[in-house]
Amino acid sequence: MASGVISEGVLIIASVIIAGMITGIVISKVGTFEGIYTATTEAQKEKMLSKFEIIHVSQINSTSVNVWVKNTGLGPITKLDMMDAYFGPINAAGNVGYAIGTTPQWVFNGTTTSSVWSQGQTIQIAIQDSIAITSSESYLVQFVISNGVSDEYVFSVS
Repeated sequence: MASGVISEGVLIIASVIIAGMITGIVISKVGTFEGIYTATTEAQKEKMLSKFEIIHVSQINSTSVNVWVKNTGLGPITKLDMMDAYFGPINAAGNVGYAIGTTPQWVFNGTTTSSVWSQGQTIQIAIQDSIAITSSESYLVQFVISNGVSDEYVFSVS
């Protein structure tokens, strides 16, 4: 009889230990999922608050254009050094490097990559191509900021 009580006591203690371990594992996994969910929600929030619009493009010379871009989102845009630019004829637009020293390239006019692009602010960007911009062609300008939000503008010169 005493051995039966001891056996039951050992089984109860083992059951409590196993239940505690399982609870610890479940709680840690819930914490992991919560962290992932929070990060995803923050990324979606940032994407929803970020919006910009290419409002005008004008030709500077035979190979360059000025692009005016306005932050129309609800918050500032940062990480301007991670912005991608695409430029060229509609069916042949390609990635243009930022201030690489050779054409094609793009640069900020009056803005630095460490600047914060405030809500409502318009920035000017110059794009220099290695091929002459012709009046018989339609061109595409597209910018993509670091969180994936993009805008594009189709134009032709006269």
